[in-house]
Amino acid sequence: MVFSKLKKSDLINLLHRFFPILVWLPQYNLFKLRGDVIAGLTCGFVVIPQSIAFANLGKLPAQNGLYASLTPGLIYAVFGTSKDVSVGTAVTLGLYTSSFNSSHSTIGASLLSLLTGIILVLMGIFKLGYMIKYVPQLVISAFVSATAITIMVTQLSNLFGIKKAPQSVFEILKYIIVNIKSTNKWDIIVGSFCLVFLLLFVWLSSRKFNNKKQSKVSIFISKLIWILSASRMVLVCFLATIVVYIFDINGFKEKFTTAGIIPKGLPKYQSPFQPYKNGNVTVKTTGQLIEGFGASLIILPIIMFIEQMSITKAFAKKFNYKVKAQQELIAIGMCNIIASFYGGWIVGGSFSRSAVNSMSGAQTPLAGAISGLIALIALEFMTPALYYIPSAALGAMMVMAVVTMIEMSIPKHIWNLHKWDLLPFFAAFFTSFYKLEYGVIVGTGIAILVLLSREARPKYLLVKNEAEKSIKLVLLENLTYPGVEAVNKTIYSEVNNCTWIETLFLDMSAMVRVDFTILKNFEYLKDEFFKRNIVLCFINFSRISVQKKFLKAGLINKEEDLTLIKDSFVMLIANDEPLIENTKYLKVGLTEEDDLELNTNNLNTGSNTFEEYTSNNSKIDSYLLNKHV
Repeated sequence: MVFSKLKKSDLINLLHRFFPILVWLPQYNLFKLRGDVIAGLTCGFVVIPQSIAFANLGKLPAQNGLYASLTPGLIYAVFGTSKDVSVGTAVTLGLYTSSFNSSHSTIGASLLSLLTGIILVLMGIFKLGYMIKYVPQLVISAFVSATAITIMVTQLSNLFGIKKAPQSVFEILKYIIVNIKSTNKWDIIVGSFCLVFLLLFVWLSSRKFNNKKQSKVSIFISKLIWILSASRMVLVCFLATIVVYIFDINGFKEKFTTAGIIPKGLPKYQSPFQPYKNGNVTVKTTGQLIEGFGASLIILPIIMFIEQMSITKAFAKKFNYKVKAQQELIAIGMCNIIASFYGGWIVGGSFSRSAVNSMSGAQTPLAGAISGLIALIALEFMTPALYYIPSAALGAMMVMAVVTMIEMSIPKHIWNLHKWDLLPFFAAFFTSFYKLEYGVIVGTGIAILVLLSREARPKYLLVKNEAEKSIKLVLLENLTYPGVEAVNKTIYSEVNNCTWIETLFLDMSAMVRVDFTILKNFEYLKDEFFKRNIVLCFINFSRISVQKKFLKAGLINKEEDLTLIKDSFVMLIANDEPLIENTKYLKVGLTEEDDLELNTNNLNTGSNTFEEYTSNNSKIDSYLLNKHV
């Protein structure tokens, strides 16, 4: 019935909105196919070692890393809006799986992926992407840095060849120190060479080669270095595997810790809604698995969406195309839902693989589907060779994948700009080492408390005019209910001190919205002052919507002058009114260091026309900002 009422054009637009493949597929050609095949093959060979390494980080069997790489590329090609993003396993998602899936079971990981995917799809359908606005960027930066350090510490056990290491960062460090004599020298040697190899190519990739006036040989070498740097993960994995294989066939069996036996063939369909069993014994029911996920079912989708949008927007800006946040939520959600039924676990965009995909010439999201085809071929024909991949090499790959994620300069920038923002930053950073999901919750909670504390102390100016027996209070920012008490306290204090007052003007030029609490508070003030023969007037509204609410509340009359921005604080300064000498500025901030005193001599606003209001206001804002920072 709903679709029968839709016009054909509306139905087509709706299909294009939810299935972006219908937009770019009709325009597909051989040129785009060539670019997608090259990018898909290049990225596919990167997927194989990365997926095994990330599965190891997630405390899952190596084959599950490949299982999780089969379908996301194809599903994202149908629902996704970015041509460059490579969707699949990722280093951070491996750690999230290990942390949030306490059973470390494959069925638990698939269930987590399914539920996360459902939540992401619902967020996309109901347009709940705005929720990420409540998580400050500094909290995300702290969380990502803590995650990177956690990953690096967890890989020390692989680099040292120490088995059965715990999960917590501090427990791992303690375990390694206690069991330092149990280290495997062969793993240490391989891991060290892999780290040096990767560092070398990271350094080479950061070098800028000037191709102007260079010979063909120099240009060829620079391009070769770029190709080798882009595929350094594949190279280090391939060379390390060859070394382990050579040692193995020459009698040095089981000297190295390897990825282990990977079953040949594709995964079978299985429902994530089943208990976790050890043989025939039920270890945890589905309900217990879901209960164990806890707050991660809220935090994880938000973090995944933030990471996805960070990646897609970066490439969209570089190549000048648009991505849709709502559709990206649906796309990543569907990737997780489908993958969960075939042995997969949490999947999302990978920045490193997306960079390789983009630089290799990806033209459409179909390149991701081709990468999934390479994972399929690996499962069918390459599993015997994958056995010899050393765990130390995988550990080195993960360390180098996250080392650049640690943002060491952020605290310094926060200190220079606004010191109080260090509170949520460090709260999120240190709490993340206890439990990842708590880092985001605690950091965001403290950031909101800091925000509310600022709202509780609004900025305003107070102008006294004893000759006209009036006081004017000019709000410099929108008043919200936490700041009502501070404004009331100041008003009562000034009215009590000025026995001559007959009129109190409240300048509403900064008010852009108003709520029930504020209106009721003003009603109470008006009644109180009426009993004391003091008239309370509201002037200089800047928003018609605010005027209407004041009118409905009975705070103003239709006969009153409702001219917008008339005789406001800016115009008083522009006209060099002597009343400014009696102006007070409300102390704001959390400490005395944040408090400001207004020095009108520094404003230098010499205009006296309404047309120059914007220019004057800009000067005032700049002055206040410079003083405050």
